[in-house]
Amino acid sequence: MRVISRTTSIQYKKTNKDIKTIGRELGTRYIMEGSVRKFQDNLRITAQLIDVETDEQLWVGTYKGTLADVFDIQEQVSKQIVDALMLKLSPTEKVVLTKRPTLNHEAFDCYLRARDFLYHFNRNSLSFSIQLFQKAIELDPRYADAYAGLAHSYAATYQFIERNVSLLDKAIELSLKALMYDNSLPEAYDSLSLAYYNKGLFDEGITASRKAIELDENNFLGYWMLGRIFVALDRSKDAIDVFNKVTELNPDFYSVYGDLQIAYSQLGDKEKYKETLHNGLKAYQRYLSQHPDDARAHMYLATDLVQVGRIEEAKIEAKKALELSPGDPLMLYNAGCFYSQLGEKKLAIDSIRNSIAAGYAEFEWLKRDSDLANIRNEPEFIELIKGR
Repeated sequence: MRVISRTTSIQYKKTNKDIKTIGRELGTRYIMEGSVRKFQDNLRITAQLIDVETDEQLWVGTYKGTLADVFDIQEQVSKQIVDALMLKLSPTEKVVLTKRPTLNHEAFDCYLRARDFLYHFNRNSLSFSIQLFQKAIELDPRYADAYAGLAHSYAATYQFIERNVSLLDKAIELSLKALMYDNSLPEAYDSLSLAYYNKGLFDEGITASRKAIELDENNFLGYWMLGRIFVALDRSKDAIDVFNKVTELNPDFYSVYGDLQIAYSQLGDKEKYKETLHNGLKAYQRYLSQHPDDARAHMYLATDLVQVGRIEEAKIEAKKALELSPGDPLMLYNAGCFYSQLGEKKLAIDSIRNSIAAGYAEFEWLKRDSDLANIRNEPEFIELIKGR
């Protein structure tokens, strides 16, 4: 069964669209909707499962309890959905259904908040995610999911913020610790794959990603990391296959559209590149309607708007990105790419210089990034990367 990700489904939280329209847009047969009301430590949860095709209510439930009961309620809801859909679960799936990642509801709360911060991938959000994952581990030192989340935060900090190899060593150590407590945790293999990818250990990264997918076929991050490794190995066709799986599972995971563009560019497929560009524009706009403070999304939207000739809109988006994340090395690097595409060479070179000063150090990519083609032969740029 394919399950639509939370980041995709949350856009319908306040929608006036009917169930059939939502189901058609998501490509799903069943929709669960409901609400959670919280007063101090007391919870009231209502939920109903609807067949999109018939508009029939298959199941409805109301649950009351305290925060300490949240895992019991979660298990009850899951079992009743399985019964309503008449699903036959394997022995492994039955274990997963009843598995409690932690018995400490405060640790669980920290974990959920940390996950919300993690996937924004900017300096502040990653710092918050690290603090919250660490707090979750303090509250429950055997909390495998929290170790995996902390590992992912460190690996992402290396990739997007600070090229300090010790961050990758920490990520690998924490991923393995997560697997020590739960060797069937897909998220631990995701964080392991990200760390291996950034270390250039591609075979190990492929193995970790495939294990993550084996454990959870709806794990879009596993497919995404596998695709990124394939791109690094110039296996563009393989990359496209798994990236398309990511867009199927989570069409609003905007990072994948830039990766797909790179893969189609490697193949020289201009039509598919253009199609992906327009799909990416829609994804950025949908995502930003829910997360208007995400600097990366604004900058990626800006660079794609340039490619379709919407220059003034692009400048507004780039300005927002830099205001939201001042001094961020990756944001400054992307600004350099943006200004290079516009032909504003001085601004482009200044942005790259500031990016390097802030800690950007991926010089091999910098030397061959096609977005910097307009400044590559400029004396200032040549001097800037000389000896790096």
